[in-house]
Amino acid sequence: MTGVESSDCTVAIGRPLREEITVSILESSLNCSAGEVVLFSGRMMWRTGCRKLPLSLINSRTNTLIVKQRVLLPGNGVILQYNSRTATKKYYQDCDKQLFGPHGEIVNPVQLPDQRQEVVCRTFINVAPRHCIAIRALYIDLGNESNQTHFNYILVRDVSTMKTMVFHGKQQFFWQSTGSQAEIEFHENIKDHRTSFWAEYHAIEPK
Repeated sequence: MTGVESSDCTVAIGRPLREEITVSILESSLNCSAGEVVLFSGRMMWRTGCRKLPLSLINSRTNTLIVKQRVLLPGNGVILQYNSRTATKKYYQDCDKQLFGPHGEIVNPVQLPDQRQEVVCRTFINVAPRHCIAIRALYIDLGNESNQTHFNYILVRDVSTMKTMVFHGKQQFFWQSTGSQAEIEFHENIKDHRTSFWAEYHAIEPK
């Protein structure tokens, strides 16, 4: 991340679920007194730094990591090396899904007979930095809304702002994020065979 034309540079690293990312900082020419800095962020970690960066080791603790660098002087920056390995701690449910790329399909998870019913299943969506995510629900049927014994709903979270929206019943929707990461949570009996959800997502240029 040296010699880049933009003062703000972002790199997103993604691996399959069940892995975590480690980053070694090999070199750094950041001018700390001028306010140059590098930021590492993931679902379970947040760290900034400038001084004493070389030989530092960053652990994402999950399968995704975003590196943001801000430089003010031409040519400055950091050189990183990343690797992935099997996660040391389980940070996901077996029914969780990870989606990468500029577009894809989202479907409700299927409940296996031996899975615990109370588990919340999630779908994680990551697109390229400086892009946003647009989700269009094509078919949604979360069961009878008059049944008050079970609360079936889908929760969509904008990771950059941590704002959430909740959708019930047969409410088709169009939703858009402010950043490049989104999460969908399927609550209660969404995994039941009587419920169904199908949507598409696309990466779009921010306005």
